[in-house]
Amino acid sequence: MNLLKIFFASIVVVTLLGHAAVAGGFSYGAKVGMTLANITQTPEEWEQDKASKSGFTGGVFLNYAINNNFSLQPELLYTQKGVKDNLYDGIIKVDLTAAFDYIEIPVLAKYSFTPQKRFRPCIFGGPCVAFTLSSELEATALIFSAGIDFSSLTHVTDFGIVAGGGFDYSLGKGMIICDARFYMGFTNVILSGDFEINGSTQTIDEDDFKNYGFSLMVGYGF
Repeated sequence: MNLLKIFFASIVVVTLLGHAAVAGGFSYGAKVGMTLANITQTPEEWEQDKASKSGFTGGVFLNYAINNNFSLQPELLYTQKGVKDNLYDGIIKVDLTAAFDYIEIPVLAKYSFTPQKRFRPCIFGGPCVAFTLSSELEATALIFSAGIDFSSLTHVTDFGIVAGGGFDYSLGKGMIICDARFYMGFTNVILSGDFEINGSTQTIDEDDFKNYGFSLMVGYGF
C-alpha cells in the first residue's frame, strides 16, 4: 500500500516537472492500455497447460529530447501480470490464475523517425525495474472458488528489459501516443514454498518462473 502512495505521489511530481520543463526539451504525458502476460514456466505439479492472462497497465512518462531523433523516456506504470494454468487435486481439476500487480519503472532510449513531421514512427528499448504491490492465486474447482495470498511465494522485485515501437501524432497542443512493447523479466517471480488449496498442501520448487508478455498503450503527451 505504501508503494501505491508513492506511485500516485510520483504522478504528481512528474506532472509538475513536465509543466516546469516543457520549454526546455522535455515533454510529458499519460497512457493506458492492456497487457497479455505469461511466465516462462509453471510449477512442475501444475498441468503445464498454461495460458496468457490479460490485464491493465497505465501511468505517466517524462521524455527528454537529446536531439531531433533521440530521447530518453523514464516511465512510471501500474501493470497487471500473471498466468493461467490448472492442476489435479486428487480427481478434481483446479483452475488456477496467478495475478501479480506491479509498479514498473522502465527507462527507455527512444528513436523517432521523421521528427519534423506530424506522424512520427518510433522504436524504443531499455531496462525496467518492477516492485510487487500484490500477489494472489485464484483457485476454482466445481463450485469452489477462493483467493489465496501468494505474496510469501513471490519475489518483491523484478528486473527486465522492454523493447517495442509505435508512433506519435501531433494533435492540438500535444500529441497522441500509441505503442506496443514486449517485456522479458530476469527474476524468478515464484519462489520455493508451500501453499494450501481447500485444505490440501501444494509445494513449489523454484525454477524458471520469469515474467514475459506484451502490452499495447495509447495516451496523450504535451
